[in-house]
Amino acid sequence: MFHYSRAVLRVGPRLLGACLFTFRKWVKNLAKVPFAIRNAKFRKLSKQISDALHVDLNVFGLENIPSEGNFFLVANHMSAFDPVPFLVAIEKPTTFVGKMELEKVPLLKTALKALDVKSMNRDDLRQSLKVMLEVEADLKKQERNWMIFPEGTRIRDQMLPVAAFHHGTFRPAQKAKVTILPAATYGTFRVLKMHPQFKRYPVSVSFLKPITPEEYEHLNTSDLAELTRNMVQKEITYHLRPLDHKIMSENKEKAYKFNAIL
Repeated sequence: MFHYSRAVLRVGPRLLGACLFTFRKWVKNLAKVPFAIRNAKFRKLSKQISDALHVDLNVFGLENIPSEGNFFLVANHMSAFDPVPFLVAIEKPTTFVGKMELEKVPLLKTALKALDVKSMNRDDLRQSLKVMLEVEADLKKQERNWMIFPEGTRIRDQMLPVAAFHHGTFRPAQKAKVTILPAATYGTFRVLKMHPQFKRYPVSVSFLKPITPEEYEHLNTSDLAELTRNMVQKEITYHLRPLDHKIMSENKEKAYKFNAIL
């Protein structure tokens, strides 16, 4: 628990101040505050949170992030911490689709509204469709990027394969005809554990080859979902997981047991 107490002492006052004053003020009239400014504030706070939790972030494939136009990022989901490294790594204004349960946390609810996060109720098909249509409409404006975790839930066991991507996740991108950016992440499952075992926590994020509208225009959403899932799984299996194993094996704090399935 000392791991978290130290993190709270380091960034807690800043987060509390941001939620009670800055974010609350923004939420009253979001149109007055450009999204780029709000996003920059979140990137800074995300970096501070990451540092306070002693995360060592390894980022690969930054050259794959489209330099022109907006994109729709899809990634595997391992932890509630997953959005943080992406917000740190991506400089271009980006928001994401999250689960409805996040809105039950009072201060977090305000923060999510300040970043224009869309909350989805996974048990309500009509509400989920409404959110996807809103994301589609926003993508067509080409003002910012969107991130979503198409597995629909966290895969807590780091040795399990990436779960099937929900094909409906890809409809907003296809309808808006924007580039899809697959990404893989690994290591976030350790960061928020109640009983931390290590002093430093390697987290890897890898941006893969983007899929342009011209490349997916003849694919249906099911095929597109499977294509991106396979890309993410391959990156985890042959790059991120072995890298994580190497880093953790070289950790001299304590013995590290790892039975990799490669």
